[in-house]
Amino acid sequence: MNQKSDASTRPATLAEGLGALDADATLAAGQRLGPYRLVRKLGEGGMGVVWLADQLQPFERKVAIKLSNRQSSSNMANAYFEIERQALAQLVHPYIAQIYDAGMRSDGMLYFAMEYVEGSTLDEFLVDKPVSLDGCIGLLAQVCQGAHYAHQRGLIHRDLKPGNVLIAEVSGSPMPKIIDFGIAIGVDIARTGSGASAGTRAYMAPEQFNASSTGLDLRADVYALGAILIEALCLQLKIPLDGVDSGTFRGLLSAAGTSANPVNQHAHIPARLRGELRRIPKSLRAIAIKALSEDREARYESAAAMADDLKRWRERRPVLAIQGGKLYALRCFVNRYRLASALGAATLAALVAGLIVASYGLQQAKIAKAQAETRREQAEGLVDYMLGDFAAKLEPIGKLDLIDGVANRALEYLQSANDADQSSAIHRAAALRTIGDVQTRRGQWTQAKSTFALADAALTKAEQANPGRMSAELLFERGQVAYWIGYTFYKDRDYVTAEIHWKRYLDLAERLQLMTVKSSLGLVELSSALSNLGTLAYESGRITEAATYFLKTITIRENLLESAKDNQKLLLSLSRAVSWLGKTQEKQTDLSNALITYKRQLEILETASHLNSENANIRTSLLFAKYWIGLLEIQLGFTTDSIKSFEQVSSGFDALIKLDRTQTSWVRALLLAKLELAWGHYLNNEYELAATILTECIQPIFIPPDLLPTFAIQRPIAVAKFRYALVLAAQGKKKSALAHFEAAQNSFTKLVSDNPNDEKTAIYAAFGLIANENSPDLASNVSRAQALLEPFIKKQIDANALDALVRINVLSGKIKSARAFALKLEGMRYNHPDYRAFLARHRKGERSWPN
Repeated sequence: MNQKSDASTRPATLAEGLGALDADATLAAGQRLGPYRLVRKLGEGGMGVVWLADQLQPFERKVAIKLSNRQSSSNMANAYFEIERQALAQLVHPYIAQIYDAGMRSDGMLYFAMEYVEGSTLDEFLVDKPVSLDGCIGLLAQVCQGAHYAHQRGLIHRDLKPGNVLIAEVSGSPMPKIIDFGIAIGVDIARTGSGASAGTRAYMAPEQFNASSTGLDLRADVYALGAILIEALCLQLKIPLDGVDSGTFRGLLSAAGTSANPVNQHAHIPARLRGELRRIPKSLRAIAIKALSEDREARYESAAAMADDLKRWRERRPVLAIQGGKLYALRCFVNRYRLASALGAATLAALVAGLIVASYGLQQAKIAKAQAETRREQAEGLVDYMLGDFAAKLEPIGKLDLIDGVANRALEYLQSANDADQSSAIHRAAALRTIGDVQTRRGQWTQAKSTFALADAALTKAEQANPGRMSAELLFERGQVAYWIGYTFYKDRDYVTAEIHWKRYLDLAERLQLMTVKSSLGLVELSSALSNLGTLAYESGRITEAATYFLKTITIRENLLESAKDNQKLLLSLSRAVSWLGKTQEKQTDLSNALITYKRQLEILETASHLNSENANIRTSLLFAKYWIGLLEIQLGFTTDSIKSFEQVSSGFDALIKLDRTQTSWVRALLLAKLELAWGHYLNNEYELAATILTECIQPIFIPPDLLPTFAIQRPIAVAKFRYALVLAAQGKKKSALAHFEAAQNSFTKLVSDNPNDEKTAIYAAFGLIANENSPDLASNVSRAQALLEPFIKKQIDANALDALVRINVLSGKIKSARAFALKLEGMRYNHPDYRAFLARHRKGERSWPN
């Protein structure tokens, strides 16, 4: 929460009013506590009392005030609570009751002033209000999202239960609000085991109830969410839980026959109740069992993952809690896409049995051509789903192999179809394109090229058979296929061939735009085609041309946003184009404008984030934008600003990784952010701090072992080595510095050998060679650095490369060449502190030498 909003919600501290109370004071309606006036008592429990109150200044509103009793708060340290109250103030989410004020009296009494939610608790709501099973699961998924939001901000609730979820009515629909963060604990503190045993027994995870040195993590709340889920399901389905300990929820589910545990282990549970529990859908039972696992490693890794599985159930998709194989996936698919007739069912059977048979039927049953065509269209539509939407859901869990068989059979079928009707060709090409898409995601590039070529051939034949009758649908599909063919060559770095196909895509998009002036379809395709060509021009070194493409893309997407301001997808695509423009400005020696452009990208992403703060793509894009901003801040000499930027990026990716350690791009981003954060501290002469962070980069324990040997990780580690050597040299530790300079050179030698065409690696390696100006081998190292950069000098190189070239030429005595490169940097307003320090050490006195 920024300072402005914090000031508006906390005009004065409640402690001012509490200070006048003695230990045994009785609160009463009408009593003033700071800026609040008590109205009536809402409830009382073991942890304290909750009052409804009126906030009187700076504006009026209803609030709920919780006052803890002295016994429940006496064990909490003042310093710890102050940290947590700051975190609580940051919780601004539709499914969490907003905390307005929080604090602690000198005698240890805690207080919270929070949003007053007029509604009933979750369990009361499910008893009193008629709500469908789907609606019930929707509410629980929202509760999971709220918990996930708190986890992302470093807080574990520790007391999630139906009584701490209020259901408010918003625009006629129920909305959950998580309340009572009175015993919430920070993730870092929880990991130490501090205060692990607090909470409500029936909803506490084993590691929470039996406090141990292993401490807690966010999966303790996942366990509680599992308990809430099964209790809510029993309430919704009117399954009585009287006389059954709510702490045995997992046993109840196992007794229903869902778990591998023998039912006779739960003989104490009435048979009637076991039968009742079987009314709960198997998939939902499985979700609860996974969340309630005694082994936290077997639970959902995050509340968001549990919310996603609940969403899968609502959409009749396979839930991840069940490893049901192909048959289970197919059954879920059929439930979601029930075909409206026996003909549709026959189509599904035909697909599963083998589309080759359907193809043979097409050729033989000419008297039933109309029926066969309908059957074929439905089959191809089914292929499109199986290999498109279904594949997209399988990819994140590494299960794309499940549809290999469908893809192969579909490919055989689609190859056999040979008619030139436009509609049929479009259907067939779309299905082939979908198969090719899956093949690219499986890394099967050769097969993908062949598949896209088949799609292109089908469309070409249809176009030739119907000259002058190009429909918008045909133009669109031709454009998609042209893009994918170009993409396969782009991935092979065959930019010449890729450009042929992407310019064809641009031509088709322009024609489509003229045909679809009343819709945005053509403009969307046109902006994508221009963006692709911009990327290609950038990678080919044609920076001015790339900038032109990106400017056109940005103009189109900004115009589209005029009538669709809340289109998150469009905002993301605009932000990517703006980011690429920033890259071109860097290459065009325009660092100041590049910084402005990246800040503009950040504003666009913040707008998108306001629409959906839970979108991981937006969150990571925000962090990467801040990373690019930080790099430019260093180059322009704004070192203090860059430190702040990299601190935000580091903490952001660190929080994401705690939620999902499988995202390798996040792990690498954290390493890069830490590396630049350390560099900023070094430039600020904060050597001890820089050394500590660089040590973490050289031996990054947060990197998975299987990722460590990769080029993407080894290059920043090598950079960390030579920067650590610079820190040691600045501290006067010459012997240790020399050893790390040598280690850095060895690392870069191997990296350059394995990746000779990578410009960035060559630049870093050159810096590593010349960083130790006191080396007895400096002359040899300078020559080697010059040779490394020689292949890239004729290209439009960036500021980092120019910086290295200035140093190389100065150290080799080529002052005239050094001056030429330095003047280019001067024109860019390049003001890197380390570069300025180098020039100061090697001032030659020439008038034109940059100051």
